[in-house]
Amino acid sequence: MTSVLGVDGWRGAWVAVRVSWSGGEDRPARILGWDAGRFSDLLHDDDTVIAVDMPIGLPESGPRRCDLAAREALRPAGSRVFAVPAREAWATADLGAANRWLRAAGEPGMSAQAFALRAGIAEVAEHASDPRLVEVHPELAFVELSGKVLPAKKTAQGVARRIQALDGWVDVLGALTSAPPRVPVDDALDALAAAWTAVRVAAGTSRSFPADGGDLDGSGRRMCIYA
Repeated sequence: MTSVLGVDGWRGAWVAVRVSWSGGEDRPARILGWDAGRFSDLLHDDDTVIAVDMPIGLPESGPRRCDLAAREALRPAGSRVFAVPAREAWATADLGAANRWLRAAGEPGMSAQAFALRAGIAEVAEHASDPRLVEVHPELAFVELSGKVLPAKKTAQGVARRIQALDGWVDVLGALTSAPPRVPVDDALDALAAAWTAVRVAAGTSRSFPADGGDLDGSGRRMCIYA
């Protein structure tokens, strides 16, 4: 029996679910527990894979090929994937300065929502050398689970379809019932989807976007999204 961790960003912090499994993603998993807080406080030594819905690795010039591949896989809802701009843009003082730098470099600007991820990206980057850490995207996981792009996650249909997609792999309603108080249902479902991908990574059955493993960032780590 092995444990993996699925992590999703939530209100400037993180929500994580730890599951145990034996076999692959087609075998039922058991919820070991939920946690919320700082990223570094969520990690356990016995986790074999830590799957996080956050960019890992910044390009010298954007966009990353992994983001483009993920967007293509999610057509017509490709905008659900945030295209990570160049490293230099993140080092600027504020959003205005970031967009001025991007425009001068001939690259698209980024939104306030995207720029707000800067702290989370930096927090995860502190652990980028941990070989257990992988970047995932829940929307890709749900495509793999259901065979199609699902309705927006904040709609009633979107929530219902995501519960249906995870049903059979885990007791979804039981998992949601035990989630930390005040965590929105879409964030909890995203963490569960990240954990499902973590099982696939551990079992060697995951898909990578792009298929060739992606380009290297400045530290030599491949920029790749798993599902």
